[in-house]
Formats: sequence, structure tokens, C-alpha cells
Amino acid sequence: MPGEFATFNDFMSLPVFFYHTLGVDPYESPSFNKVPSHWLYIILLLNQLNMNFNFLMEFIYVVLYFNKPEHIVEICMTVCYLGFVLVSQLKTASVWRQKAKLNDLVAELESIFPAAVRKEQDDYRVLYYKERCRFIFRSFSGLFLVLVVTYSFYTYVRYAIQHWLLHVPDVEKGMPFFPTSPWNYHDNWSYYLMYLLQVGGAYTATTGHISADLSITAVNTQLVMHFDYLSKSLAEFKIQAGSEPDGYAQDLAALRELIRYHNKLLRLSDVMNSVFGVPLLLNFLTSSVMVCFVGFQMTLGLSADHTVKLALFMISAISEIYLICFFSDWLIESSQRVTAAVYEMNWVPGDTRFNKMLVFIAKRAQNIVCLKATVFLDISMETMTMFLKMSYRLFCLIRTMYQ
Repeated sequence: MPGEFATFNDFMSLPVFFYHTLGVDPYESPSFNKVPSHWLYIILLLNQLNMNFNFLMEFIYVVLYFNKPEHIVEICMTVCYLGFVLVSQLKTASVWRQKAKLNDLVAELESIFPAAVRKEQDDYRVLYYKERCRFIFRSFSGLFLVLVVTYSFYTYVRYAIQHWLLHVPDVEKGMPFFPTSPWNYHDNWSYYLMYLLQVGGAYTATTGHISADLSITAVNTQLVMHFDYLSKSLAEFKIQAGSEPDGYAQDLAALRELIRYHNKLLRLSDVMNSVFGVPLLLNFLTSSVMVCFVGFQMTLGLSADHTVKLALFMISAISEIYLICFFSDWLIESSQRVTAAVYEMNWVPGDTRFNKMLVFIAKRAQNIVCLKATVFLDISMETMTMFLKMSYRLFCLIRTMYQ
């Protein structure tokens, strides 16, 4: 829209909203509307009590039926649920532990965010990155919300159709995720209480995944925007030497500012990986296991509706890994364009000191800047191939053991 200006909060509002529904305030920023802390504590307490209750019930179910072959499908699915819940909790806790670093990261990103000036925002192409980020936000969060709604309400919708529309006698009231409970919920009102507790737990677990991944996406997109602006500034650098009395001094001063800008971006990339490294590692470890377990279940000749639910679960897990690999690859390409920009600029009229500084920039830019799953893994699109291969090998192993 003409006259529209993007703000820093346009990139961060959705992840922060999801964190607030968990009862977590991920970072402190004067530009963001602060939710009263007592409300967040209440929400966090209720979510944690419900999540731990659901996790315990799922674990008990696995222990009770682990050695019964007729329950192999339910056990595999419940193990996936356990992994999903555990990773969600760990991702949220990891980001919460790094709140001080995240505060510094957000403050630095806000300080270098383009001002609400048309020319500056056009130079940075802020609206382009904002719209691209929003598209990913809507697609990714929409996919996971469809996943949680499908798994949460499919069982009850099927029961309602069979009982109220088709009038099938003796239709059993099922639960969306696991049947274990501390009390007998059959044929009384507590069935609906237990059902809602499981739905609430599913939403909390899903939101824990979404919040961390969207935060990574938002920060990564802004770093890409800044690296692209740096490349553009270098490629379009106008050397004043020979045309201005103090042209050499002006060139050196302007280049020093770009070098400081580049160093700041490299440092912010390191801080980003320090904050989100553990959630990234958890994503890869657990998604590999979940994909192979879900794939194994799909080979057991299940009903069509069950297969569709499993396919949706698998698509969500693979999409989560693809999103991370795509954005890391985007960051790699953007950061390495700085080297190409140095060669593209008209550096010939510059003096010796100026050209030596350009060599320094080009050399620094050759170091890969990417998302890192702690010290174990540098993420790129090649990582996606590795992830699929590892998942397939685990699938083959489980399938062979089952046969």
C-alpha cells in the first residue's frame, strides 16, 4: 500500500502472540505491548500442569501396552506424541533460558531496522521481506493448526456423526490421543473434561513448536534483508577519490561504516545461533524419528482416514525441517553475495588502503553464515537430503525388526 511502512514488530508479532498463549514472554522490548506478568504466570501454570498430566498419561499407556503386538499402531503413534510434546517443552524452555541473549538480539535488530522513511525502506526492500515472511508465517502456522484441529476433533466428529446422524447403536466415545485416564470417564460428563484436557495439551505442544520456528524465521529474514542491503551498498558504492578534494578520506570513512555494519551482522548471526541452536538440533533429531515411525505405520494397511491423519503428520514434520533448511540456505546465499558485490563495484579509482579494506571484506564474507544446530550441524538444503536419508534408514530398520 502507498504510504505503508513496515516496523520491526510486523516481523515478530505472530511468534510473540503464540508465545503469550503459552504464558511465556520471550523478550522485553519497549516497542511491544507488554502483557501483565501475572496473567502470563497463570497461563503458563495451567499449560504446564495440563501438559505434564497428558505426558504422564501417554507414558503410562506406552508402558501398559508396549509388549502387546495388537497395539503396535497405537504404541507407535503415542511414542510420536510423546516425542512431539517433549521437544515442544524443551524448545520453549531453551528459548526462555536464553532470554537475556534474545533481549540483546532484539534490541540490536531494532536499532538497525530501517526508519519509517520511504527512501530508506525502499532501499532495504522492507515490504518485500515483510510480505515474504508473512506468507511463510501463515502457511506454516496454518499447516500446524490444521494438524492439531484434525487430530483433536476428528474422533469426536466421527462419534457425533455415527451417534446423532446415523443413529448407530453403542458407539464408543473415543479420545483424540490416548485412552488412559485416572478416572472412568465413560458414560458421564467427565468424558468432555478429559477430551478438552487432551485438546488443550495438543494446542500447547503445537504452539511450542510453532513459536520457536517462527522466531527463527523472523530473525533470519531480517538478517537476509540486511546482508542484501550491504551487498547493494557495496555494488553501488560511488568512489569520490579524484573528484572531491578530500575524496580519499570520504571513501575510507564510508567503507569503514560498511565494515562495521558487516561485523555487526556477523555477530548477530552468532547470537541468533546461540539462542536457537538447541531448538534447531531438537527439530532434526526428533523429526527424523517421527517421520520414520509415521512412515512405518502407513505401511501396515490402516484405514483410509487413519492414513490421511498420518500423512498430515508426516507432511508437517517434513515441512518443519524444509522451512529451516530453506531459510538457512537463503541466509548463506545472501551473506556470500557480499563477496560478489565487492568485485562488482568500481574499485579501480580507489587508493591502496581502500582496496586492501575491500579484500578484507571479501575474505570475511567467504565464511559461511547459516543456521547452526549448536556445534553439531551447519544447516543448508543439503541437510534436507541428509535428513531424508537418515529417516529412510531408520524406517527400514524398524520395518525389518517388525517383520
